[in-house]
Amino acid sequence: MDNISLSKHSSYNIGDSIYYSLRKNIISVNFKPGEALSIKEISEKLNVSRSPVRDALIKLGKEGLVDIIPQKGTSVSKIDLKRVDEERFLRNSLEENAIRLFIKMYKESDIAILRNNIEMQKQSLNCNDYLSFLDYDDSFHSVFFKSIDKTMCWEILQSMCGHYRRVRLMSLWDDKILTNVVTQHQQIIENICHKNFDKAIEMSQTHLTKISMEETELIKKYPEFFKEQDDDNFLIKDFYNRI
Repeated sequence: MDNISLSKHSSYNIGDSIYYSLRKNIISVNFKPGEALSIKEISEKLNVSRSPVRDALIKLGKEGLVDIIPQKGTSVSKIDLKRVDEERFLRNSLEENAIRLFIKMYKESDIAILRNNIEMQKQSLNCNDYLSFLDYDDSFHSVFFKSIDKTMCWEILQSMCGHYRRVRLMSLWDDKILTNVVTQHQQIIENICHKNFDKAIEMSQTHLTKISMEETELIKKYPEFFKEQDDDNFLIKDFYNRI
């Protein structure tokens, strides 16, 4: 928690700054899943009163990113694979429709932005900068929504998919996966430019759902980061059956 600082934005009040700072640290896995959060310690680190810190944690609790247990304390929520699945479903559904519209009305300037994001991802890859790589990944996908004037849909995804984003970031700790993401982005663009509309949507769906095949390996490597699931969760069952 040593590196925590207030988010700086001209439109943020102190409460917003605390909330966005804490949220950023959670979804970037700077605050580890299951890590205890002390209102007193956070307020001292940020040099703010405890009340806005408490309010921010309550807000994050409503988003499922923080667990607040009376008489026991507050902690970063462990990753819930059932929630990851729902968040991924939400994103897949919205993005598929966004791409269908994008394909019909995109401008060459949109393609230029997509290609630029890929180049920036390559630079992040060379620097082993996972966070900026994921940020440029998000920037790439946001183009589909912004180009068709559906920015609110993208903002909803960003605010609702914290568990999914943490899994995405953890999956990028594998260099092979990083390279595959860049390749898949390039294939999506090329299919759009060559009017291979069905293939472009197919590639996008493959790109967005590939992470489900990597979750079992993440559970194996970082079991302490994941919430215990019911017996009907096939990922958890599959992992423990192989121990």
